[in-house]
Amino acid sequence: MKRIWLKLALAFMAVGVGAVLITTLLAVKEMDDHFLMYTDEVKSQQSEEIVQAALTAYRDSKGWDRQAFWQLEAISSVLGLHLVLYDPQGSKLGEWGQVTGAGADFDRATQSITLYDDKQTVVGRIGISHKDQNAYKALEGHFQWAHKNTAIWTTAVLLVLVVLLCIPLARSMVRPVEQVSAAAQQVARGNLQVRVPAPEQKDEMASLVLAFNHLVASLNEQEELRKRLTSDIAHELRTPLNTLLAQTEGMIDGIWEASPKHLERTRAEVLRLIRLVNDLDQVIQVEAGALPIRREQVLLRAIVEEVSEAMHVAFARSAIQFQLEGGQDAWITGDRQRIAQVITNLLTNACKHTAPNGRIAVTIAKSADSVRLDVRDNGSGIAPADLPHVFERFYRGDRSRARERGGAGLGLTIAKGIMEAHGGTITVESSLGAGTVFTLLFPVR
Repeated sequence: MKRIWLKLALAFMAVGVGAVLITTLLAVKEMDDHFLMYTDEVKSQQSEEIVQAALTAYRDSKGWDRQAFWQLEAISSVLGLHLVLYDPQGSKLGEWGQVTGAGADFDRATQSITLYDDKQTVVGRIGISHKDQNAYKALEGHFQWAHKNTAIWTTAVLLVLVVLLCIPLARSMVRPVEQVSAAAQQVARGNLQVRVPAPEQKDEMASLVLAFNHLVASLNEQEELRKRLTSDIAHELRTPLNTLLAQTEGMIDGIWEASPKHLERTRAEVLRLIRLVNDLDQVIQVEAGALPIRREQVLLRAIVEEVSEAMHVAFARSAIQFQLEGGQDAWITGDRQRIAQVITNLLTNACKHTAPNGRIAVTIAKSADSVRLDVRDNGSGIAPADLPHVFERFYRGDRSRARERGGAGLGLTIAKGIMEAHGGTITVESSLGAGTVFTLLFPVR
């Protein structure tokens, strides 16, 4: 199978050779036509000079006499022409440059020119025929041979240049494709560190290389995320499973009494494990774009009021002041339960990271094209190094304290997926010691 660069080189050669040959043929034809026009013009000027010479002889001799005939004979002999002179009545007066045979060696076309004296009186008519082998025919043949010979050599040189230039040009154009192909084979074998050098020219080939490198980088990132997800899932499941195993073995061995209190702890670990599995299932649905979403008209403020009412005890326990502003006409289209899940997650996180006597405020504002919900707290805030990763699965800024507070690092990942499923966005702004602001943007219904 031919390589792509060879096919491209052959295509370039075909176009180049065709262009050179067509140009050469057109140049040769055009030159021949112009040379014929030149020779015809020379013949016309020659005929005019012959007519002028004949009229001069006529005027000098005051008629057609032997002196005039000698001049015409000399012109015919010198120029190699066939001349025939007629009187005004059409009778032949003389013929010079006689030929053997019917017009042998002479052109078939014969010029017949009427002769006028100074008073515009017809004094005769002269016929002029040119030999095929006269000096002009020889000059014409020599010129055409030289021109065609030059065209042939020029064409040969151009064809060689086309061949020599097309091969490296095709190789240079196809080289990025070959590099991408070789790199793709390495990626298929599992090497996600391979990259293709970007061409210096900013063209489609450079865009192809950059897109390939970006794709491989994304695959590498996804592979790292997959490995980390597997490790995090194993780590998250190991803790409740080990606790359940220890409690169960303690009950079996009689070390741990199966009292209602101990059984409640076991039940709490089972519920924790169930919640983790449910969260994992939602994360998988979110990342696969398969999260089921209902479409109904809901008032965003009503959802916030329901969630805040359910969390009233949690706010009171930490002496946190909760405040809701705006949103009396903020209608959106979406899944009521899913949106409540997002708001619950944000308020729960704010409650966990806000000190007693702190403040949590929810503000709803409607614009022409969106509905905005801000969840603001004056809690501990998020470190700048952790801020870009808060929506990543299993990510926790302080792992040692986050586990004690019951977080698995999946809530914000799920919240982001729910917002994207609604065609909205979720963003965060925070600074240590100054609090955090999560912003939800919903498209208007």
